[in-house]
Amino acid sequence: MIHVLMVDEDPAFLELSRAFLEDAGNILVETLNSPAKAIDLIATRTFDVIVSAYAMQEMGGVVLLTSIRALDPDLPFIFFAAKGGEGPLCEALNGGADAYLVRGRDPTARFADLLRHIHRCYEKAQKFQRILDSEARFRELADQLPQPVMEMDREGGLVYLNETGLEAFGLTNEDLAAPLNALALVAPRDRERAKEQIWWGLRDVSVGDNEYTALRRDGSTFPMALFTRPILQGGTAVGLRGIAVDIGKRREAERALQESEERLALAIESAHLSVWGWDMRDGTVTCSARAPGDEARAADFVSGTWDDFIHPEDLPRLMKAAADHAAGKKAYLDTECRFRRQDNQWIWIEIRGKVIERDDDGTATTMTGVYQDITDKVRRVKLLKGREAQFRTLFYRMNCGGVIFGAVQGGRDFVVMDINYAGEMIEGEKKASIVGKRIPEVYSCAAGQELHDAMSFVWKTGKPRSVPLMAFEKGGIRQWREYYIYILPSEEIIAIYNDISERITKQQQMLESLKIKETLIKEIHHRVKNNLQVIASILKLQSMRIEDQQALDALRDCRNRVFSIAMIHEELYRSENLARIRIAEYIQHLGDHLIYEFLAITPGVSLVIECDDDITLDIDTGIPCGLIIDELITNSLKYAFQSRNSGVITVRFRKKDDQAYELVVRDNGVGIPENVDFRNTESLGMQLVTSLTAQLGGTIALRRVGGTEFTITFPSTRS
Repeated sequence: MIHVLMVDEDPAFLELSRAFLEDAGNILVETLNSPAKAIDLIATRTFDVIVSAYAMQEMGGVVLLTSIRALDPDLPFIFFAAKGGEGPLCEALNGGADAYLVRGRDPTARFADLLRHIHRCYEKAQKFQRILDSEARFRELADQLPQPVMEMDREGGLVYLNETGLEAFGLTNEDLAAPLNALALVAPRDRERAKEQIWWGLRDVSVGDNEYTALRRDGSTFPMALFTRPILQGGTAVGLRGIAVDIGKRREAERALQESEERLALAIESAHLSVWGWDMRDGTVTCSARAPGDEARAADFVSGTWDDFIHPEDLPRLMKAAADHAAGKKAYLDTECRFRRQDNQWIWIEIRGKVIERDDDGTATTMTGVYQDITDKVRRVKLLKGREAQFRTLFYRMNCGGVIFGAVQGGRDFVVMDINYAGEMIEGEKKASIVGKRIPEVYSCAAGQELHDAMSFVWKTGKPRSVPLMAFEKGGIRQWREYYIYILPSEEIIAIYNDISERITKQQQMLESLKIKETLIKEIHHRVKNNLQVIASILKLQSMRIEDQQALDALRDCRNRVFSIAMIHEELYRSENLARIRIAEYIQHLGDHLIYEFLAITPGVSLVIECDDDITLDIDTGIPCGLIIDELITNSLKYAFQSRNSGVITVRFRKKDDQAYELVVRDNGVGIPENVDFRNTESLGMQLVTSLTAQLGGTIALRRVGGTEFTITFPSTRS
């Protein structure tokens, strides 16, 4: 129903018009004879079309039109005037009227024309409203899109920008209210290209390069791709509608992909890998021309079939591996085979691949992968197998026992993997009954735990371990063994061992024999010492029957010499080491004895011993050294302090270096006269000192300052 308001100051004409239009159907007419009342009514009511007279006394029709346009600029307005004329027509159309009709003398003849104009204006208004509604829905939808959506006029002026666009470019609706050209949203360097795209876009022609650097209000930029279509009205482009896509993430992804491809290429090159592809439909194989071991060539790839590249003996294995992978039995194609290089030389390669395309039925159609030259590795493996065969031969034929253990439970236990013939003899069991058993199952005694601990150490550290003595119980009989444990390149552990029970028995017998001999030697030293003491006692008894002083002195000196030798045997008897004596203890005991012997002659003389406690001498060195010390101390006691009541005798014995000893006997007495040559003297004592020093292979020196000082140096070892 079309709701029409007619305004005219002639009531009869209004009634006639209403009757005619409503009789035509689908039209409802309201009439007013006052333009002012019409304005008030339109302000509160809604009408589809306004029909008005042109010339009215209360208010001219153009004034009425202007007032109504102020209230509703899109409301259809038709003048149905009594008179025509160019002036009123122009004024009416310039004022915004949709039509200007002249009713003439017979208005009924023009009612049909008015009816057509009413319908035409109504339909036009409805169409325009639909456009407005569509535009509103479009903008409502555009505001929900995650990409900027814009509209611009023919000159590029922005008419609309959705919420996402406002946020993306840092703009507000107030910015759009002011004149803003879309080119202002593009970086200066890209504006000429953008201007060209607008020009071509108005002609509905797409341009190839539609990527620009977008410019935000704050001056920051981001990459953007712009897609536009013309806005058509009546077949004429009145502007552009477009969508701007932020391609920053896409470019980052492209850059990341490029970097990934470069890293992959670098990894392939660094690892000396080559790439291959296989079209499984026609059998074509494409390999990188720079195969492992080849020099670079002009062509990047060479093509053929697997028959052209793979050794005939290895081709079935490759095909089976490929079929298993294509069928899903294996995650990858992974095998080793011989590959023909372009110089026709065969090399060993490790080839890996994966299906990358399948047809609609799921059948593999394309496979790709890499391969690597492993010729050196194959040679090393072959050499290793040869050496392993040699090792096994040696292992089975060696005379000592050998057991190979495998670590289980992360090295917490070990299982017998193999044992040689000698090991079977030592264990008293056959290989079949031992292999597969854990250590506690083979060795239930305490030594089994000790063996387990040693193997754990070797397995964890990789260092060999020797266990020189282990006691095993076999059939109630104790068995002694020595073990040497190593880790093999295969991370198995090998234990080499011997039954040393017989050797241990002999050692125990030897130790018992040595103990007996030690006891005998001690007894010998003890008896020699006793016999020498008997001789010294006989000499003392004899001296008690002699009154001649010279004879008494000779017997005393002889008795002291015998005592010095007896003390050597006494020290050896008391020592834990039957072959050596501690010289410090010996000198102290000998000195104390001599001081006591001469106490009546030199009561005020003291003895100072300077000697390291850890110096020891064997009997062949100790006896002559003891006699020298006896003679030099005796000489000082007899002659150095004849006119004095006190004095000091110092004996210093030290190791001069790793090859010599130094003995110093010094007193602070009167000293040996300058005219006395101790090397050429009638004194038996000095002759003994000189002779015994020569026997030791040493030298003797005399110093006469502040008393007498003899320094004797002799080697620590003698041939």
